[in-house]
Amino acid sequence: MENKEKMKIENINLFYGEFQALKNINMDIKENEITAFIGPSGCGKSTLLKSLNRMNDLVEGVKIEGKILLDNVDIYKDMDATVLRKRVGMVFQKPNPFPMSIYDNVAFGPRTHVIKLKSRLDEIVEQSLRSAAMWDEVKDRLKKSALGMSGG
Repeated sequence: MENKEKMKIENINLFYGEFQALKNINMDIKENEITAFIGPSGCGKSTLLKSLNRMNDLVEGVKIEGKILLDNVDIYKDMDATVLRKRVGMVFQKPNPFPMSIYDNVAFGPRTHVIKLKSRLDEIVEQSLRSAAMWDEVKDRLKKSALGMSGG
C-alpha cells in the first residue's frame, strides 16, 4: 500500500533580499515516511525546512514564490501560521528558546493545544524537564529567562 502525499512543494523560490537561497524546489513528502535533506553547508536545507512551517515569516526581507501544500491546503495562502505550527513541528540541533521564562517555553506547546489548568501545566513542565534530564538544573529558576541557558 502506497502512502499518500502529506506535503507537496511546488516551484518554491525563496529570496533573502536580492539573494536567492532556494531555486525551483519541487518535491512530495509522503505520509508516514522518513524524508531526509542531505547536502553541503549553505545549500538551503535549513531554509527549506523553515519554510515548511513558515518560520521565515518573521525574517525581514524574505520573499517566497511557489506553493507548499499540507493535505492539499496552501500553507502560505489558506492556513493560519499558528494552526500550521500545531501540525508541523520543528526540532533543532541546538536549543532555540523563545524570549520568555523556562517554564513558559516548556508550557508553550501544551498551552497551544488548549491545556490551561495550572496544576496540569506544572505536571507537564516537570515531567518534560525530568525526561530531558534538566529538572535538577532548572527547577529553582523556572521563572527566569530561557535565553540565559547554556545549551550545554
